[in-house]
Amino acid sequence: MHLAVWAVMAFTTVSVVQGRPRPGVTGERLVISLALAGCLLSLTLAALARTRKPEAATAGVSLVLGTGANVLAFFQPGSMMVVPVSTAVAILFARLRPRIAVLPAVALTVALTAITVRVSPSQDALKDGVAGALLCGVLGAVYMFARQARLRHDQAELLLAELEDSREAQARAAAVAERTRIARELHDVLAQSLSALSVQLEGARKLAERDRVDPLLRQLIVRSGELTREGLSDARQAVAALRGDDAPMADQLTALVGRCRRDLALPITLSVTGQPRTLPPEANLALYRGAQEALTNAARYAPGSPTTVELHYTPRATTLTVSDQGRAADAGSDDSGAEAWTGGGNGLRGMRERIERVGGRTRAGSAGQGWTVEMEIPA
Repeated sequence: MHLAVWAVMAFTTVSVVQGRPRPGVTGERLVISLALAGCLLSLTLAALARTRKPEAATAGVSLVLGTGANVLAFFQPGSMMVVPVSTAVAILFARLRPRIAVLPAVALTVALTAITVRVSPSQDALKDGVAGALLCGVLGAVYMFARQARLRHDQAELLLAELEDSREAQARAAAVAERTRIARELHDVLAQSLSALSVQLEGARKLAERDRVDPLLRQLIVRSGELTREGLSDARQAVAALRGDDAPMADQLTALVGRCRRDLALPITLSVTGQPRTLPPEANLALYRGAQEALTNAARYAPGSPTTVELHYTPRATTLTVSDQGRAADAGSDDSGAEAWTGGGNGLRGMRERIERVGGRTRAGSAGQGWTVEMEIPA
């Protein structure tokens, strides 16, 4: 419609300038000049209106345009002012609700018809007036239906968006329900089995103490009980992650580093920098499992090497870095460690897949004589 408004502006200007009497600064000519200025100003505002304007402003612009065109039709009977008047009616129905647009549109149309019948030099003045009224009515009806079609289209798009949101919400609810079911099954099968195993191992330990068996066997039984309880703790952690309830990452790493110092004989240092944030359960579990794998590899392929675990929070990401200083000179040579750290084994591959599933990335490689694994989860 904007292009049509510019065309109407050009047509109105040419028609008035070529009409009689022409625009001027005195008498009727001054009235024609002012009426033309009102038409051009209102057409310019209508053409430049790219966003929805208040209804009062739209009605005002249309009334100024239609009134100015009717004044020009009165003073210049042959200037074809039916075009800007019908344009004013079209703007009313295109941009306003029908019940608001109908009153000013009818007033402008009746005024045009009366002026045409009164001042038209043609012998068929009545037909010309009726034709002008029909043009206004047809344009008004066309733009009214076009506006209603546009509104229905917008409503349909809104309904489709709401439907998509509803489907996504249903999918999320189904995923949560499935995760809860899996968590319940894990708890019932794995956690309860480990609990029973822990009880049996505790009984075996007491029997070993009573019968004074070999101290090495008693120590193995004690360690087996500790590993069972740790496995039970890990199972509960996995269940909590599935249910969406997880402990802070820093607390989990503190417990993990403590166990690795004791069980893997690694001199590990842990540092946490930045402003801690709560991660989604899946991301939390992925980082924790990645740290487990990296520390296990460090103990296996660089035993006794000083190892650092750094958890760094930035506004853009959460980064976990595990680094060691390499195998001691007398530890022998074995290339299987390099394979595991660079993706030759399944450990790093599984770690990378876990991190990628939650939108993160993993980097691993040599750092001096040692190896570094870095896992990053976007904020």
